Amino acid sequence: MKRAPAEDIVRFLNFSGESSTAANAIEAFTPREWNRVQQWMGDAGLAFFFLRRLIDTKTTRLVPASVLSRLQRNFALNQTRVDDMSRSFRSINKRFDDAAVRYAVVKGFSLVPEFCPAAALRHQSDIDYLIDPQSLSAARRVLLDAGYVPQDSVSDKESIFVSPGAKPSRDHLQYSPEAGHAIELHTDVWDNEMHGLQWIPPLFSLDQARTRHWNGLTFSALSDEDAFLLQVLHACRHLFTQWIRMSCLFEIGYFLKRRASDQDLWSAVARRVQDNIIVREFAVIVVELVAQLFGAPVPQVIQDWAARIRPAARVWIENYARKWAFSELPVYELSLCPRSKLVLFLQQQYGAEPAGSAPDPHSPAKECPLSNVTQPARRTLWLPNSNWRKRKRLLRRGIYYTLAQARYLSEIPRWRWLNRATKSASAGGYLPISKKAS
Repeated sequence: MKRAPAEDIVRFLNFSGESSTAANAIEAFTPREWNRVQQWMGDAGLAFFFLRRLIDTKTTRLVPASVLSRLQRNFALNQTRVDDMSRSFRSINKRFDDAAVRYAVVKGFSLVPEFCPAAALRHQSDIDYLIDPQSLSAARRVLLDAGYVPQDSVSDKESIFVSPGAKPSRDHLQYSPEAGHAIELHTDVWDNEMHGLQWIPPLFSLDQARTRHWNGLTFSALSDEDAFLLQVLHACRHLFTQWIRMSCLFEIGYFLKRRASDQDLWSAVARRVQDNIIVREFAVIVVELVAQLFGAPVPQVIQDWAARIRPAARVWIENYARKWAFSELPVYELSLCPRSKLVLFLQQQYGAEPAGSAPDPHSPAKECPLSNVTQPARRTLWLPNSNWRKRKRLLRRGIYYTLAQARYLSEIPRWRWLNRATKSASAGGYLPISKKAS
């Protein structure tokens, strides 16, 4: 059975040596497949990682000259964008320091080189800071004084500001400095109320931040163990909005490839997580998804946690995770059988519990009423405000959600059957980590 072009691209980026077997499939792409997969790589954030792998493996011959040229042009454009954003980054850091704002840089530039070898390989649309709540007012004033424009946010734990003059963009224009960027101030990295999920105690403290260096800059950022856990929670946040950029998972895979055998690191991760069952299981879900997609190694501590994951989560990982990861991008693209809502089966396992109660990992797979289904929270920063474009977007989304809901409902019988089969096979206990490769 022929794989979808997007799956062949992911196989080519695999960390365990599958790139050679994917090369033949990529070389056989039709012009129509190239048109679609180029758009997909851009939306998934994998375009420049793909270009880098082509160059590193000396296989640029696999792609048509027009495709290679476009990738190279966009990469050069993105390098200019990164340079422009780094200047803004330097300026904001200095303003924060001068205003005595307590902060740590999260995601973005702080991921280089642990999660990404070079900043220009990432398409970065925002600069994120973890802010001490007592410094939030001062940080907001700094951004207002710098000309940034405040935006509505979907959470009271984050404040979003957009660079002045930002323009709507997609395709190659998203890599231009003129596309603008956002500054996000976070007082916490997890908002359980956003998706109706269980509360997670704050994991990260500015008191434990460390000094990092990048591109001649010195700034406060999280330790490696905290950066890993933050990436896990970041991935889960997007997972539960029913859409995630594949590059987020690839970068976690890059980190795992480099650090999976670092016992000191994973001991520090275990100390940080302690007995927080939810964070442990989120780490298992994300790492095993990354392993399925990119062949990244699974550290022993994650394997130990995986042996105790709740059965319904194991069912989702084994039967839905990879399929869901290749959901259409962006989520409102029309498709006869959208897969984005398949993540609801997983989300329902981590719904908020009544006050004072503890989750029972042995409990049957939960199902929530359709009225509680969370819709994907897609950012609409910098989109044009013309009425016709709004109406068109709303119509497309309405059709998409109707079809996605139908796909979800049609899958419920199979989900129930899989969970019954799992319960019988495990006799009510936990299943060991699976060796099955999807």
